[in-house]
Amino acid sequence: MKDLKVIIGAVVIFLFAVILMFFAAVKNSNNRAFTLYKQGLSFYLKNDYQNAYYNFSKISALSELYDISLLKQGFCALNSGDKRTAYQKFKYLSIFSNNIHITPVALYQAALINMEHKKYSHAYKKFKKLYKKYPDSDYKKAAAYQLGLLFKDKNPQIAKAYFIEYLEYAPSGRFSLSAIEYIYSLKIFLTNEEKCILANALFDNKKYSSVVSITKDLNSSSAFLLCARAYEQRGDYNNALNYYTKTLVNVDDKISEKDIATVVSKCIRLSNLSAKETCEILLKATKKTAAYPAVLFEYASYLPKISSIKCYETIYKKYPNSYQAAQSLWNVFLYTYKNGYSQKAKELAQEYLNNYSNKKSTPAMKFWHAKILLEERKTARARQEFKELIKTEPDSYYAYVSYNLLKGVHTPFNTFNYGGIGNFEGFSSDDLIQIFNNDKTLALVAKLNDIELLKTFRLHDDFALSYIAKAENNLPYSVFLARKAFGELSTKPQHKDARYKLAYPLVYQDIINKYSIKYSQNPYLMLALIREESTFNRYAKSSVGASGLMQLMPSTASYVGYNESYSLDLFNPEVNINLGVKYFSYLKNMFEDSEMLAVLSYNGGPSNVSRWSGKLNELDFNEFVEDIPYSETQNYIKRVFGSYWNYVRIYCK
Repeated sequence: MKDLKVIIGAVVIFLFAVILMFFAAVKNSNNRAFTLYKQGLSFYLKNDYQNAYYNFSKISALSELYDISLLKQGFCALNSGDKRTAYQKFKYLSIFSNNIHITPVALYQAALINMEHKKYSHAYKKFKKLYKKYPDSDYKKAAAYQLGLLFKDKNPQIAKAYFIEYLEYAPSGRFSLSAIEYIYSLKIFLTNEEKCILANALFDNKKYSSVVSITKDLNSSSAFLLCARAYEQRGDYNNALNYYTKTLVNVDDKISEKDIATVVSKCIRLSNLSAKETCEILLKATKKTAAYPAVLFEYASYLPKISSIKCYETIYKKYPNSYQAAQSLWNVFLYTYKNGYSQKAKELAQEYLNNYSNKKSTPAMKFWHAKILLEERKTARARQEFKELIKTEPDSYYAYVSYNLLKGVHTPFNTFNYGGIGNFEGFSSDDLIQIFNNDKTLALVAKLNDIELLKTFRLHDDFALSYIAKAENNLPYSVFLARKAFGELSTKPQHKDARYKLAYPLVYQDIINKYSIKYSQNPYLMLALIREESTFNRYAKSSVGASGLMQLMPSTASYVGYNESYSLDLFNPEVNINLGVKYFSYLKNMFEDSEMLAVLSYNGGPSNVSRWSGKLNELDFNEFVEDIPYSETQNYIKRVFGSYWNYVRIYCK
């Protein structure tokens, strides 16, 4: 018995040692694999596919990079003309890898090589496997075009279905014009819905005359909208207006409420009548359609205040599920509150919070509901609601003003200067896991900085696409995508989430720090100002001539000491930031050191702000912001201080 225990103990120790040796081997294999991959990638980017292939091929099967390295070997062989080796790598992955990113790429590439060598039955099987196992993959959709080619001579009906599927998914895709040509060559019947899909693809390819010829006689709101847009692009505004109006009169559930609101704006812009008269005509025409709330909402903005409020009441009471209902209720609440009807305002706020969430006006309503409680001296409950707002709407302007109130700031705010902006040290492994939604393969490829491979996976997540755009130095597009992605989240993450670093990147820190110190300004506020002015597009130029990162007019730049004859210098980041911060300093001094009024003046002009600023003696400053008469300037100050709030909560302790 004693000998048996000794033997068992020895076996356990041996197995434990083997396991330790295995994990050590895997770790060493991964470390070496990273070195080999980066060397291979360096050669790959120089089009030295032979040396790239050699490095990728040395990566061990024990490494977590093995499947990725096989895919890269396949692309090395493909790019150097060795289709046989490429096919072997892609085929192996298509059989033995179950990675949701790698396998669809390998299947598609192997099938294309089959097509090229006229092995159509093999290609068909691989495309069908894409359909079955990866129905949401872009490569499944791309396979539809190839399957259309396979069937165009054998079965035109099946070919048409595949081509239509491709066009519906990728109207501006690489093969879209070819797919349209093949569909016409089949000479078979097309339904109205299929014609609309063709027209949409033609529109995306700027074939506007063809769009008109297809859609002008179709009787559906989708066709009318496409036809209107095509006429507008051709400069035929009378016909565009006619078809936009038809869209509203015949609107159906295939047109989103957001698109309906856009169409209403188009009708007003293209009409020869006044905006109010145009709305009155549209109201009569759309009385019994889903477009009516959108027209009524637009109409309200051209009426005296009392009349506009009645319109908003009609919208949220009679059309509570419409796109405009939440905003209408917010407008009625704000009017009621401003006019001193506190109890009624409180009831309206509660009605809003009971019926709506995740709307554009939701953070504002949460803030003002808590503010009313504070005014009623229900301090504990108000503080709890402010804290909850900061938790649920952490990146909003209203989270910032809630934070101020919790800290006892009840006056027009100046920001707290946290000192110079630090350097961005890159994304950590944990950051990448957050950005790519816990997808380890994508995070791994991002860590390797293989942006081309990330693009090959044809991702649709806006945060992932934002990361790719940032890596390619397309910062304006990166910020746009991240901002859009945050807007679509039902639950916002807290400040440590790395995705915020995409929406609020650190850029031009040294220049901003330099001139913020020189002119005694808060560098984080200047960074926020740049973000909202130009989204970091150094070559941005507005329709009125404002230029560069801080969107300076040449006359404004000249006023603070710039020679207008060197207008191109305004696109130089150092010149632009120097002048922009200097101008902001001038505005701040003008308004007795008030950053809030300086920010307002930067957008709305100092003369306008001088007229408005008197109301600060009468109004709570939060109410003052809501009372700014120009919606653009009101939104601007909220965006700038919202950006400042996000920068300091992300990057400052």
